[in-house]
This record gives sequence, C-alpha cells and structure tokens, in this order.
Amino acid sequence: MTPEFSDEEYRRLMMLAFLGEWMLNAIRKDEDPAYADVASKIYSYAKGTAFESLTEFDGDAEDWVPSETFEEDAHALIDQYDDITFWEELTARLTERDLLESRGERAVGGMRPDQRERAASPIAKAYTKEFEEQGLERLRVDENL
Repeated sequence: MTPEFSDEEYRRLMMLAFLGEWMLNAIRKDEDPAYADVASKIYSYAKGTAFESLTEFDGDAEDWVPSETFEEDAHALIDQYDDITFWEELTARLTERDLLESRGERAVGGMRPDQRERAASPIAKAYTKEFEEQGLERLRVDENL
C-alpha cells in the first residue's frame, strides 16, 4: 500500500530524504548505499508530477538524484543548520569548560541538573552576547599551547 501525499507533502518528503541521506553519509569515509538507494526511490516518484524538475535520472549511476536547484535549496538549509549548531555547540562547550574550571569537577558533578543550569546560565549568556556582537573576532587560542 502506497500512502497518498499532497504535492507539498511529497516535496517535503524529498527534502527529508535528501537531508537524511546527506547527514548519514556526508561524514562517512565509506558511504552506506542503502540510504542513497531509498532516497533515489523517493526521487523516482517525482516523474510525472509537478516536482519532476527537482529530480533527474543519472544514467551512469542508474539512480534518481536531486536536481542542482533542489540540492542548492537543501544545502541552504544545511548551511543554516550548521551555522546555528556551530554557535550553540561552541557556547555549550566553552560554558562547560569554564564551569568546571571555576567550580571544580567534583562540585559540578555533584550538582543537580537545575543547579548546574543556574550555574552555567550566566556563563552561556556571556558567550552568546560575545558571539552575537563579535563573532569569532576576539576568540583566540592560548599561545602557550
């Protein structure tokens, strides 16, 4: 049984397939072809629909692949995600480092989650403000390393 999708739902499914396959295979040395195969199958159903221009058949690979335009749209979302997660992760890691340095591993390890959050919050807010105002401009690695 094949579920029915509206045009917009199908386009979103195509995007989910692209983003999911990309995330799973982009960081691997050896890609897992099973994910690419499923994505190709989803893309193949675009033939004869309003979204046919978003896919194309790659005769060499014998697979359906996203069009260049569709890939550009997907990579814009990936870039947006990467930018946001970069700043969030940088802030979280520096906050954790500073919290451990200021309070000690034992004290931090003994905190309840709500205590840890209250202790970390001002540090994280300071980093967030700094990065919003300065980006990486004033971030430096200690020269003694």
